[in-house]
Amino acid sequence: MSSSNSKQKSAQTELKSQRKTHKSSQSGPSRPGKKNRKNRTTIILSISALVLFILIVLLMDRRIIGFIHPSIATATGNSAPPPVIQRTENDAPVANEAVSEELGIPQKPATESAVSVESATEIVASGETTARLFFIRVSDEGRISVKSVLRPLALTDSPLTSSIRALIDGPRPGELSNDILSLIPEGSTLIGARIEKNIAFLDFNEQFRFNALGLEGYRAQIEQVVYTATEFPSVDKVQILIEGQRVDYLGGEGFWVGGPLGRDDF
Repeated sequence: MSSSNSKQKSAQTELKSQRKTHKSSQSGPSRPGKKNRKNRTTIILSISALVLFILIVLLMDRRIIGFIHPSIATATGNSAPPPVIQRTENDAPVANEAVSEELGIPQKPATESAVSVESATEIVASGETTARLFFIRVSDEGRISVKSVLRPLALTDSPLTSSIRALIDGPRPGELSNDILSLIPEGSTLIGARIEKNIAFLDFNEQFRFNALGLEGYRAQIEQVVYTATEFPSVDKVQILIEGQRVDYLGGEGFWVGGPLGRDDF
């Protein structure tokens, strides 16, 4: 009898032990399923935060947007500003320094009160230029002043020669209607031209030496030539030659041309 009771108690003790072990396994401190879900949530939040940060940086730096998609940069105002074009008082574009050096635009504007300047010399088309030529205007009071006009010329290797010969040809009909005239004697021709040490040596024929209008006519014709030649940055003064020779005076009344003449001499 006592042996049966002992077996029964042993069985009950073993059953209680199994129950405790089962409860302990069910209520353990760590659950792998919940831990994995927490890790995935943390990773997703981290990635979202990183993507949001990158988007903010991209939106703030338009240069990056322009690199990725230029059209977006243009729409957001990251395009380069338009070129600035300087203009004269008469709204004519001013040529840059490279063009000025090639075509003979003066680096300093004429400031003489007797000179009327309409526009700067500029390139107007491939193989063609617009040169500034100086003619004469006589006021109602009889005062003679120099007046500049623009003249399209073919682009050549001798722009000074082209400008002086165009000046000798005289005003065109449209220019004549604006009271523009030339006092260079009819029949004058330019034989040759060269530049040495900023002095233009202009060689004319014998007809250039005689002006029917006297001293004022001589002065005006030389003024036209000097102003037109000194439009070139490489020319400061002009030496007049007649048939290859230097002469001291033009005409019997004696207008002195024995040395180089500049704009300040008028």
